[in-house]
Amino acid sequence: MSLSKQMGLGFFLILLILLISSIWVNVNNTRDYIEQQLASHAQDTATSLGLSIMPHIGEQPQLAVIDTMISAIFDRGYYQSITLFDADGKQVIKKANPERIDKVPLWFTELFHLSAPISTTELNTGWQISGRLEVRSNPGFAYLQLWANAKDTFSIITTIFIFGLFIVYALVKMITRPIKDVVSKAEMISQSQFTKVERIPKTYELKRFVLAINSMSDKLSKLFIQLNKQSEQYRRFAYSDPLTEVGNRRAFDLAFEQLLRDEQHQHQGCIILIRASSLQTINEEIGINEGDAYLTTISQETKRICSQHFSHFSIYRIAGADFALLLEDADIEKCVSLVKDLASHFKRIEKSEYSKGTAHIGLADFAFSDQYHKIMEKADSALAIAETLPEQWQQSSNLSIKQSNTDWREQIIQLINHGKTNFAAQTIRSVNGPVEYREWFARLRNPNTDELVPMSQLIPASVRLDYSEQLDKMLISNALTALASGKIEGSVGINISRLSLLSEDFQSWLLNILKTSEVNCQHLVLEIPERALVNDPQSVYVIAGKLKALGIRITVERFGAQLAGFIHLKELLPDYLKLDGRFIRDIHLQQDNQLFIESLVSIAHGLNIKVVAEMIEGVAESEWLANSGIDLQQGYFIEAPRLIEIEDR
Repeated sequence: MSLSKQMGLGFFLILLILLISSIWVNVNNTRDYIEQQLASHAQDTATSLGLSIMPHIGEQPQLAVIDTMISAIFDRGYYQSITLFDADGKQVIKKANPERIDKVPLWFTELFHLSAPISTTELNTGWQISGRLEVRSNPGFAYLQLWANAKDTFSIITTIFIFGLFIVYALVKMITRPIKDVVSKAEMISQSQFTKVERIPKTYELKRFVLAINSMSDKLSKLFIQLNKQSEQYRRFAYSDPLTEVGNRRAFDLAFEQLLRDEQHQHQGCIILIRASSLQTINEEIGINEGDAYLTTISQETKRICSQHFSHFSIYRIAGADFALLLEDADIEKCVSLVKDLASHFKRIEKSEYSKGTAHIGLADFAFSDQYHKIMEKADSALAIAETLPEQWQQSSNLSIKQSNTDWREQIIQLINHGKTNFAAQTIRSVNGPVEYREWFARLRNPNTDELVPMSQLIPASVRLDYSEQLDKMLISNALTALASGKIEGSVGINISRLSLLSEDFQSWLLNILKTSEVNCQHLVLEIPERALVNDPQSVYVIAGKLKALGIRITVERFGAQLAGFIHLKELLPDYLKLDGRFIRDIHLQQDNQLFIESLVSIAHGLNIKVVAEMIEGVAESEWLANSGIDLQQGYFIEAPRLIEIEDR
């Protein structure tokens, strides 16, 4: 029971007891007073009436006169009975009235019984006792007076009681409202929502209580912001180039190696090397400041041109004069178009002091499981050739043969029409602990050959040909059907692409299909890419809130890849945070990554978010992560993905 109800009920019972007690005491006191009055009244009547009839009492009593005198007194109605006895105690005359009064409830007369005493006076003639007169007052009129008094008392005290209840209600609200506000704010503080109580009570003790909570909230907010800033500053220091504010060589190595090793997503794409060819000449002949401005210009123009071709790309400064562009899951034809556009733009902004040209560009493609050094050698070779060509760009040789867009369109349509999806599941759990959930990765088979379609090529092709939403709908429908079969144990994690997540049509479809299977929502975890938070955070906040309202848990995957990811955690409050695999490899040996992960874990735990580390492949990595506070782990060391065949759908 809430404090307000306890206090209200307590005050109500106290007032109720006071009400009943007051009425009871008042009526009883009135009854005692009336009984005394009845006795006094009867005695006075007996004395005066006795003196009046005494002359008529003798050897020959005048009974007619006596009867008349008694009747004259009795007929006034204030007497229960008047009885005359002779000297021998024999009843001579008796007058009596009924005891019940119809205007007074029977229960009242029984509860507050009035005892009307009998008053007696002796009748003397000379020195002889000639008789005895007994008078008893009528309690009926006393009951009427007592009943009227009780009703008046009840009305007055009840009015006071009701008025008192309103006062008690106001007092309870005055006390409990600040407490409720403080409890609400304390719960929000536990979720790192550092707001203040706006309604400050005027009561001194309550005011101090609320102001203390507001002060604590303000200090915790500042501390949390400071911790976020420190983590962000550290990451920028460790993984960002201070001049151009793009990623540095360490960030590039981590990102590129992770793409080549990511068994789950099996990425493919292109790497573009851009060399500021005139940097050394500018530094020597004009000065370092001009050289820095030259590098900044190349970085900014590269980002501007890239944004016109791709919604997502990563740029790094990997050496003094060299930049690298990573385009994951990108089509080679679009990459070549970007390179041509960059080269053409660099020629247009060329200045006389750029003696060796603005920049030269080398392009190479990569795919999952390629070796890092071989891809870099291809890109470096292409860049070296580009420095000798008038076009100032070169594509590496030995590119693998890709399917045409027409072939991919036909195959994707065939897969969607076929509508059958297999999944590979990989466990996510704490070390030696229970399974939190299993992430499912789609495995699609060619209906004609029954061979697995390479997801690293299918996903970018579906994006390029505008089939990503239809593909995501098919995968989610299959997953929900599998959950509804009752054959799947535990919770299941499903990935949603960034483009689908930010599509209003897809959001509407997703919410509708989930509402038809709300039982399954309790066992569903949707994994959204951190990149979606950077592109359109408000839209992600809205759809995530609606999904969580259905009981679905949210995971932000590949967290840490984007420099702006931290600022969105407080608003989104996901259930899980899955660290980008680039920070996990050999974590027990990488001190810079260790500091970053420890600070991120502190922030996530402050928001009640569980942290997941993926791509764990060794016991040393697993032990360090467990000791650092990581909640859950995923990777081949924990459990390899295993194929789940979903039949009879």
